Amino acid sequence: MQGMILDEYRRYVAERFGFRTWTRVLAAADRPSTQQYGLGDVYPDEELGLLAARTAEVTKTPPAEVLRGFGESLVPEMLRIYSYLLDPKWDFSAFLLNMEPMLHAALKLHTPGAQPIKVQARRLGVDSVEVFYDSPLHACAAIEGVIRGAAAEFGVTAEVSQPECALRGYQRCRFEVGVKARSDSRRSSPA
Repeated sequence: MQGMILDEYRRYVAERFGFRTWTRVLAAADRPSTQQYGLGDVYPDEELGLLAARTAEVTKTPPAEVLRGFGESLVPEMLRIYSYLLDPKWDFSAFLLNMEPMLHAALKLHTPGAQPIKVQARRLGVDSVEVFYDSPLHACAAIEGVIRGAAAEFGVTAEVSQPECALRGYQRCRFEVGVKARSDSRRSSPA
């Protein structure tokens, strides 16, 4: 797990639930209150799961809701930092179709030793994309959050369903994403 992702998780918890909650999460996870996650460092993959579980306990929020919110919160900052990896011609569907290579490129820049995220996508139709997520972390709610957060950034509405989930015994998670243009679109592509 990339230190950059864990540091973004820290920021998310502190912003959504308050800094004191973050220190309570660290205590519940048996981490020092001064715990820092180095942006270029690699941590055990289980660290995110542990922090999410402790956040759910401390805040009495369902774990899936914690992870979904985290995924949504990641998108604006990641699009800002890695805007040079995005093709300005991409729409939301093209972003989803190119998400895995973009994530791998970003990972190689900051954390060469970290394992790449397995998020593959294929077009189902003109306005629909299928996204596959395969990871022992089972953080599929975070992936759903990223999909929803990206839709907001691209100014579209995404109808997301998850007909297959590793947490329900499937081999991997599968999302079906329907895309609808929003009449109140703030922008058509991320800046």
